[in-house]
Amino acid sequence: MIRERVTTHPTTAVLPIPADAPARTGEPGTRRPLIGVIGGMGPLASTELLNTVYGLEPPEHEQLAARILLWSDPAVADRTTAIQSGTVDLVREALEYSVDRLLTAGADVVVVACITAHPAIRLLPGRLRSRCVSLVDLVFEQLGERPGRHLVLCTRGSVLAGVFTDHERWPEFAHRLVLPDDEDQEQLHRHVYRLKRNGDRLATVAFVRGLLPKYRAAAFVAGCTELHLVTRAIEARGLTRHLPSIDPMTVIAQRIRDGLI
Repeated sequence: MIRERVTTHPTTAVLPIPADAPARTGEPGTRRPLIGVIGGMGPLASTELLNTVYGLEPPEHEQLAARILLWSDPAVADRTTAIQSGTVDLVREALEYSVDRLLTAGADVVVVACITAHPAIRLLPGRLRSRCVSLVDLVFEQLGERPGRHLVLCTRGSVLAGVFTDHERWPEFAHRLVLPDDEDQEQLHRHVYRLKRNGDRLATVAFVRGLLPKYRAAAFVAGCTELHLVTRAIEARGLTRHLPSIDPMTVIAQRIRDGLI
């Protein structure tokens, strides 16, 4: 029996692309910035952020999709409770550890997917704080592009901490921003915590829909990351035109997708 001799040729080794190699934009293999996300506050909101990033017009090649490192830590102290009890430092400690670990793992910037945690971001060391993207800043940036009166919906903790009202740009837009009264704020807070437990999103959609005419608002600010679940439900049902909003989670998702942060 004659055996055919097969000639093989040496292969060229494919070396990994160094982390600091220049990106070749638009080609598979492009190394996009690595975005760190601190989630778990609550878990459903931060995972929905990832769903939004990857569900928005996916690229032709999956290799061109966003690079995200999610640090989900539901054990972080409740932010509203911490604000009410004067123990925000507990949240600061958790964020400091999480941001440091994400940066050590190679993240270029960090998104803290909890607006009520933003007072703790201000307490971080400068080297860490400077690498965090502020969702609150994004809200005011969007207000500069969106006319009309907006109803600011956020947690009780964010109201108490002045997350929005103490922002440097609040005076610029205060004439067209309104907060719910105490009764509606308490109802909203309960809705947020039901959403954390995977409660009925449509019930919150109906609640928000009833608030807009009451406060003569043309749109609302999704000033709590759980409300991203609500804006997604609004979009899924084709109600965006009737219930317009400024949702910083959607804005940051679009920028992550487009490589703008």
